Amino acid sequence: MKTKKNALYRIFFLLTMTLAFTSCEYVGLGVEFGNGTNNYRERTDYLCSRIWVDEWYDDYDTYYYQELRFYPDNTGEDYLYKQDRYGNREESSLRFGWDWWNVSYTSLRLTYRDGYSYMDNIQMGGNQLNCLFDNYPAYFTGK
Repeated sequence: MKTKKNALYRIFFLLTMTLAFTSCEYVGLGVEFGNGTNNYRERTDYLCSRIWVDEWYDDYDTYYYQELRFYPDNTGEDYLYKQDRYGNREESSLRFGWDWWNVSYTSLRLTYRDGYSYMDNIQMGGNQLNCLFDNYPAYFTGK
């Protein structure tokens, strides 16, 4: 009788623990509970796998070249080169922290020393990262 009672307590304990942890997700070791998707890891690995480069001209014929580097420890670097039509040049390199801003992993928040930037509607694949960077269309290519 005592053995059956202990067995029932153990089964109840295991059932309780199973139900308690089904909604948890621990990404640090790659162990995930819940919906069974690996979206976080896959999207983060792809984001951090290359240097993202974009080039464009603005309405005043100023040339811009930007490189974004994302690291798995949620830090990154933003390099921006700018040259106007008169040949004047500017370069800047800023460090930022980043985190996924929504549960579908299509928005990023970049935390700079003096504020935030947002990358929304992110579409990744085929060595491309397209998004709205602070509400402006951006088309990055992997380098």
